[in-house]
Amino acid sequence: MHISRLDIYIFKLTLSGVLVAAGGVCLSIILVDIVEQLRNISAVANASTFTALRFTLMRTPGILELALPFAVLVGSIVTFMRLARSSEIVAMRASGVSTWRFLSPVAVLAALVGLFAIFILGPSAARLNLAYETQLQALSAVATTKTGEGGRTMMWIKDRGPDLQLTISAEAGSAGQYSNVTLLAFSKTDSRFIARYDAQSATRSEQSWTLFNGTKSSIGAEATPFATLTFPILKDRLEDNQKNKDATARAMSIWDLPRAARDAEAAGGSPQRYWLQFHRKLALPIALLSMAMIAAVLSLSSDRFGHRAIMAAAAIAAGLLVYFVNDISGALATAGYAPSWIAAWCPPLAALFIALATVSYREDG
Repeated sequence: MHISRLDIYIFKLTLSGVLVAAGGVCLSIILVDIVEQLRNISAVANASTFTALRFTLMRTPGILELALPFAVLVGSIVTFMRLARSSEIVAMRASGVSTWRFLSPVAVLAALVGLFAIFILGPSAARLNLAYETQLQALSAVATTKTGEGGRTMMWIKDRGPDLQLTISAEAGSAGQYSNVTLLAFSKTDSRFIARYDAQSATRSEQSWTLFNGTKSSIGAEATPFATLTFPILKDRLEDNQKNKDATARAMSIWDLPRAARDAEAAGGSPQRYWLQFHRKLALPIALLSMAMIAAVLSLSSDRFGHRAIMAAAAIAAGLLVYFVNDISGALATAGYAPSWIAAWCPPLAALFIALATVSYREDG
């Protein structure tokens, strides 16, 4: 396939428009998200504005993944408006260049962006989102109080292990070091009290608590000393309630969704939301291509009487309409009224076919 200078020029022009649009959309969402993060950590000791900024940056790839369709739509609109304003589209058509010719680089870019989102951006966003949830959970599980002589700072920390729920009271330390530690262990299944551990010092890592030089006390037994005890802790994703399962499925990598669907089905739950997100991620290149083709209607609009501005507004409205239809079809699939693959693939395919038919009608009659 021959790649001409015209193809490269339109490709670069569209890419710059998409990057600017993606940056603008992400920036506006980030400004709102950082306020939400400040609210989340407002009651957490040792948390600052930089903590909220770090959390927001960890969520940025996920935000970008959600904003990609609108970024491609707005970027394509900007590209076509720039070409039309400088009469480049008129010059190309006058020289015998077909509309399909100068739309092909835009279509290739949309497909490449979709593949990038599937194989690189999505998995990266899933890993960072999991790290964000883990760190936020660790921060929100810690409470501090001033107590004792000199106003010593005591920390209350909640953790969970494979079989135990742990509640720890300790004098605040640094770099995972604690002193005057009291650890209460409860059964994970029925919340039954197991034992109390008092230690002179302890360390906490991402995998475990380690207590040094203490005693173990349990109901009906004498206190026994110990030199070292280790309690493994889990830092994987907490089980989600019904309200945020959809958000969890959206944040997962495409590689993890089939396993999550099978696990949900084996546990007696519905796998539909996971299969829906799996097919939506697969259909993302089609969705981006449909947004680019919706914007392509601008290239054939008249410049008189402000028609181009009207068509730009119509393209944005069409993109929002596709988004809402996609959301409604997803709700139907989650409720079990439609197969997940139909709900994921039909809206972007319908939008693409309608846009192609409109361009074809205006080009060929």
